[in-house]
Amino acid sequence: MKKILTRLGLACGACLCTLGAAANPVVTFTPSTVHAQIGEIVQVDVSISGLGDEVLSAFDLNFLWDGGLMGSSRSIDATSAQMQLGGGDPLMVTWAIDTIASGNWGLQVSSLLDDATLAALQANDFLLATFTFKADADGVTTFGLGADPDFQRNFVGLRFNTLDVSIGSTCVAVGSGNCTVPEAATLPLAVLALVGAAAPAAWRRRRRA
Repeated sequence: MKKILTRLGLACGACLCTLGAAANPVVTFTPSTVHAQIGEIVQVDVSISGLGDEVLSAFDLNFLWDGGLMGSSRSIDATSAQMQLGGGDPLMVTWAIDTIASGNWGLQVSSLLDDATLAALQANDFLLATFTFKADADGVTTFGLGADPDFQRNFVGLRFNTLDVSIGSTCVAVGSGNCTVPEAATLPLAVLALVGAAAPAAWRRRRRA
């Protein structure tokens, strides 16, 4: 039993090291689920974290949702991204917000600072933008990014390299709508399950011996 647990511990330790080494920046939508009545205002914060040795020097994003359920009245505040990419100087950043169609909102921000200056000024984690929508009709919609890496979820880092970013989303339920989000399994729970499964087998072998 001791050998089994030791092997499991070593294997899990190797997994943790691998996960840590391969960690990517993460874009988080907060809250991950929200419920609003018709006529209420929905607010979603979109943040980036875990930049580490990288920077976010530019991004071109398209935020998608069901325009029939929310958004007849809406606003976006990207001040934080402009500050982080411009180092606090509004002249050192270019930005644009555009509506391509109902349920499709584009946001582009680009830094004019050189990499070294931006790296010295930019935080590891920061808010990209705050979105607000009016809830218009019963139903459920996802508020997230389009799948196209060139125009709908393009993140640029040092030396104009494309960043590999893990991206979340928000489920918005309006009126009688209901978000059903399965509970994700975590690594610690998986480890406990492996140990729990291994223990009875080892105990049975010992009894047979």
